[in-house]
Amino acid sequence: MTVYPLELEWGLKDSFIAYLEALPDGLIEEHNGATRRDGVFVLPGRQQAGDDNFAFTGTMRFYGHHGVLDVTLDNFSLERSGNRAVVYAEVSGVRIPVAQLSRVEAGDRTVLHSESVTLTDDGAAVLGGVYSPGASLAPLTIRSTH
Repeated sequence: MTVYPLELEWGLKDSFIAYLEALPDGLIEEHNGATRRDGVFVLPGRQQAGDDNFAFTGTMRFYGHHGVLDVTLDNFSLERSGNRAVVYAEVSGVRIPVAQLSRVEAGDRTVLHSESVTLTDDGAAVLGGVYSPGASLAPLTIRSTH
């Protein structure tokens, strides 16, 4: 079966990132292949031919308030169904839906793109309840790297 290399590009939530970066002890870390490019997190991934599910490696850790805020998101995946999709991540070893995408589009090297990305109930809880479920998140793009 053919496997295609991909990249997930996602800024998560601009106000959340700005808030953490302004904290005296705020820390944003990327591990296991995740990087940050132009303010957007980039995770390497793959897709099997003919499948609408995507898997990504990389870890994002968000820390602040002397450990009161300490969230690690790992093992991202995305499941697509028509023009909608759900982003999943592992938090403390538990797979949860973090975000929902609607109005999913595709283009030349863009495998998937959505400007309409919103926080799920579980995603809101992971971010400490500061943002309500349904809050807008940064646009998300998956690009082919081959």
